[in-house]
Amino acid sequence: MGFYQKLILAIASLSFVVFTALFGSLPAFRKTPIGYVNRLIWIKFPSLLLSADRLLSGGRFISLLKRAGHYLMNQNHPLVLIFYLTILTTASLLFLSAAWPRLPAVHRLAALLALALPFYTTYRCVRSSASVITPATLSDHLRHYPYDHVLFSPGAVCRTCRLPKPARSKHCRICNACVAKQDHHCIWVMNCLGRANYVYFVAMLLSLAALLVYGASLCYVLLDATLQETLVRRAKGPAARSHWSVGRSYRQRLDMWAWAFSNDVRIGAVGLLAGMTAPLAGGLFLYHVYLIWAGMTTNESFKWEEWKEDVADGFVYRDTPTEVDAGVGKDAELEPEVNWPVRREQRLVNMVRRQPWRREDDADMQRRGWIRVGSLKEVENIYDLGFWGNSKDVFHTS
Repeated sequence: MGFYQKLILAIASLSFVVFTALFGSLPAFRKTPIGYVNRLIWIKFPSLLLSADRLLSGGRFISLLKRAGHYLMNQNHPLVLIFYLTILTTASLLFLSAAWPRLPAVHRLAALLALALPFYTTYRCVRSSASVITPATLSDHLRHYPYDHVLFSPGAVCRTCRLPKPARSKHCRICNACVAKQDHHCIWVMNCLGRANYVYFVAMLLSLAALLVYGASLCYVLLDATLQETLVRRAKGPAARSHWSVGRSYRQRLDMWAWAFSNDVRIGAVGLLAGMTAPLAGGLFLYHVYLIWAGMTTNESFKWEEWKEDVADGFVYRDTPTEVDAGVGKDAELEPEVNWPVRREQRLVNMVRRQPWRREDDADMQRRGWIRVGSLKEVENIYDLGFWGNSKDVFHTS
């Protein structure tokens, strides 16, 4: 295996490890090989390293790593954001400096637009603070979403902020604030993604994936043109009208591409980086499209996963809500009226939260008219308005 084949394999392996380490803990990957590799990276390997460090240094090396890891993952620092912007800026400058004279006018304009969008959307993600819940904005946030009495119930108070928790909100220990419709804290943008800036985050992923695909395609076209110019157009006869790869074996084509990469390192390196990282941005974008389609946030997906496990264990029951549960006579201070198109049509009881649970409880619940939930599909999600309705909510047009 040649140097460039090894380089491609190394970059592909690194991309897989990075993706698995960052996103392998998501519920969608929990029982897949990606989830297993994620646990291997974050649980198994650190355990082995801890055992070795205790023998060799008395635990001092692991203690240093823990402090560094705590800072990186639990403090609101700009290091990851700086790293991301440095890579994006450096790659952009390398590509433009080498490709600009060879690009037609339409691609020059398209390249500038494609480069500007990720920077703009990243800026909007970083600078947004409108999702933070304060005493002054609490009343407005309480009226954005109704409580579903499954994932979110009225009357809950944040122990840190000492404020009532609106539906779909969550306290972020890194930002040290409650965030409206909190999706997750993103270290890449040094901010929490909530109701106000989530749309910019999705746009950032889309624009970044489009930039990487477009950049990799341009690099391919430019390097292919170099090979065509070098290997074919200088030839004579019928061979001058064919593509340079015609008549060459797979190994010969690979060697020709390796030569093109070494002959034009800037375009080759940027194209390779873009091609290898495009699936990461594209995959994350598609995951968030799925969340929008399902009418939930990343935070809520973890909550639903917990309910799914309790449903599988037979601990969850449902029935039709009474008038009080449906909204008649409720405390308007704790649960203000919300203009939401969907009303909850069922009550849920999770017997895990009523420990100790006895086998007789099942018969008692059924005698009282409660029905055991056999699948999470039987549980309504009042925040799911269908893909179009969910998209309008994300864009705040509903």
